[in-house]
Amino acid sequence: MSDGRFVLTADVDWASEYSIRSFIDYTVSNDIVPTLFVTHQSAVIEDAAAAGEIDLGIHPNFMPGSTHGATVDQVLDHVFDLVPDPVASRSHCFFDNSAVSLALAQRGIAIDSNICCHLQEGLPVLQHWNGVKRLPVFFEDDVHWTRGGGWSFADHQPAFESPGLKILNFHPFMWALNVPDAEFYEKNRAHITTLAPEIANVLRFSGQGSATFLENIIQWVRQTGGRFVSLRELCETA
Repeated sequence: MSDGRFVLTADVDWASEYSIRSFIDYTVSNDIVPTLFVTHQSAVIEDAAAAGEIDLGIHPNFMPGSTHGATVDQVLDHVFDLVPDPVASRSHCFFDNSAVSLALAQRGIAIDSNICCHLQEGLPVLQHWNGVKRLPVFFEDDVHWTRGGGWSFADHQPAFESPGLKILNFHPFMWALNVPDAEFYEKNRAHITTLAPEIANVLRFSGQGSATFLENIIQWVRQTGGRFVSLRELCETA
């Protein structure tokens, strides 16, 4: 069985202020302190961090055409300006290579969560060659639909009961619209940076999707005596 500890994280991915606030309001209402991996300046994120509602990580984008910069150093300068003392790092699209890994370690990153081993049982803390502890993601919303996963939690409950790290990763935009699949995402992705409540109310998927799945996870964790801990807390015992 799992040790009953679950960690909620979110890749911000340039989401609108409404999407971010909606996600944080939900986690606050459930007494969860998520770690947000930050991509851009956000007053909502700054206020929530100051209030102790969230922890912050960096989400550097090393992909071609990145608005974070054209080189590894430029990208890292950008994200460390946003979050000078991050709990951890996770690259956009889980990008990784030796130069990036070394640069992150040299900048003081001690923890990353830069690999997704979706629904894999028995996930350990990995010791990366650069000296950084790597905490794999156990569940990610868009990876789930890419793999053809359904949104009935009961179908996946045995994996959640299994031993190993249980780091969950959701995206505020996916949360706000309850995105169920790639087709729905592609149809609505133009709203990522601007989504407002009046538009979200119209567009939000009404069936089972990524947001209802998170709701079911949280309900199940509570009912079975588990608990959500922050990534910072997990790191202290990892």
